[in-house]
Amino acid sequence: RHPPPTEGQLHMRPQAHHQRSVAELAQHAITTYTDQDDLLLDPICGSGDILVEAVRAGRMAIGVEHEPYWVDMARTRIERATDSGRGGFAAVVNGSVDTLIRLLAGEARTQQASMVLTAPQIGTAVRVGGSGTASNLAEFVDGTVAAVSLCAEVAAPQTLFGIICWPVPEFNTPRTMEDAFITAGFKVVDRQTASSTSVSRLLFNRPHSPQLLE
Repeated sequence: RHPPPTEGQLHMRPQAHHQRSVAELAQHAITTYTDQDDLLLDPICGSGDILVEAVRAGRMAIGVEHEPYWVDMARTRIERATDSGRGGFAAVVNGSVDTLIRLLAGEARTQQASMVLTAPQIGTAVRVGGSGTASNLAEFVDGTVAAVSLCAEVAAPQTLFGIICWPVPEFNTPRTMEDAFITAGFKVVDRQTASSTSVSRLLFNRPHSPQLLE
């Protein structure tokens, strides 16, 4: 077994009330904007919250996580969700986002994603390339945007890109993430916030993509 996470890594999973909101917001996005045969990607999957909801919705999903402890946890949770008989399937790749892109791009017939959705926690070490992790809030935001942006290489033209996050003391994570994604060339097409927890889901598309939700 892999050793348990360090104190800093314990932020990977949200508190229970936040986690319920993450699940509800993810479920709504997946069931509303994807179809049964669609593929969903989570480039910072952590313990697998988004992947579990994809399985429960009967979708296919692939997540990537570079910490072995969280890979094991995500796989265990996915197995339990799969046993519920909902018909979905999910897998976790141990590595960086680049690992996932190479895997999908190397297929004889590239499987294009219909949605990219992630819910990274502040305190998560966001790794895009083979080295380097987020050590402060600015790097966390930049790393998240970079990880999501890379998925565009294996995404369909009308793919939606989503982030689920919430404010923490002295840091308005949803607003900061929204500004960063807009700066990176994305356009907001949908916002939803859970009033009881302030957990927010933001959905974006790319400039070259049709404006799906207007």
